[in-house]
Amino acid sequence: MLKHAPLAIIPCGDLDKALEGDGQAFWIQDVSAATENMLIAANALGVGAVWTAVYPDESRIDAVRKVLGMPASIMPLAVVPMGYPAGEHHPKDKWKPENIHYNGW
Repeated sequence: MLKHAPLAIIPCGDLDKALEGDGQAFWIQDVSAATENMLIAANALGVGAVWTAVYPDESRIDAVRKVLGMPASIMPLAVVPMGYPAGEHHPKDKWKPENIHYNGW
């Protein structure tokens, strides 16, 4: 999809602005929430979008940084290609009642 998408958004965290100590990894949750919101908004507008993982794969991180000339303090979380779908897509039904647990495993 990326090769043919008219645009892609690269959600990133700025490690220079991240919390220190145990809170540093919160950038992952922050950027993940923003990415999910982009996907929801795109779907509402009829735009196709897919979350393509970059972080924590070092080879993917390095490739994205190299292509975009990113400094080391900017951490790409994902690549989100977007565009109008060429065809109709129906989500797979993954519902399994046995995966639901109440008050324990």
